[in-house]
Amino acid sequence: MGYYLKAFIGQKESLVPIRNKYSNSKLVDLSDKISMIPITDELFDEMNQMENSSEIASFEFLTEYIENKTLDLIGNKKLAYFESEFFGGQGGHIGLIWVNGKREFIGEFKKDTLNKILKKLGVIRNGNQDEFETVGLDSHRNIEDWID
Repeated sequence: MGYYLKAFIGQKESLVPIRNKYSNSKLVDLSDKISMIPITDELFDEMNQMENSSEIASFEFLTEYIENKTLDLIGNKKLAYFESEFFGGQGGHIGLIWVNGKREFIGEFKKDTLNKILKKLGVIRNGNQDEFETVGLDSHRNIEDWID
């Protein structure tokens, strides 16, 4: 069985402007410190507004247009974006963090990239769990399950 998720992730206050702007967005609380907005096809289309824009690095769904619109909305807040894909134990995460209107961190497509992002967002691992498990990102395997 596979795992597939793309989302904005950060403190709730950083995500509220996105939730308020886009009708197809849903804010999901992962812990008392971290929330996310999964990027469904509908939200992607609403955000991208059918603009022909270059993709950023190796991201499949993050375009320069979406990045600029997101940075306009969040201002100087800290926010991350990631894409995850696993199938049969193979795969990884790619992600970035914006701080003060600029890219602070870009992680390559690797298995530990999302844990690095979560750590930079202030997540402290719980016992033997990694940061990914600590916030419960292992509880659903696809985007639709997060928004139902």
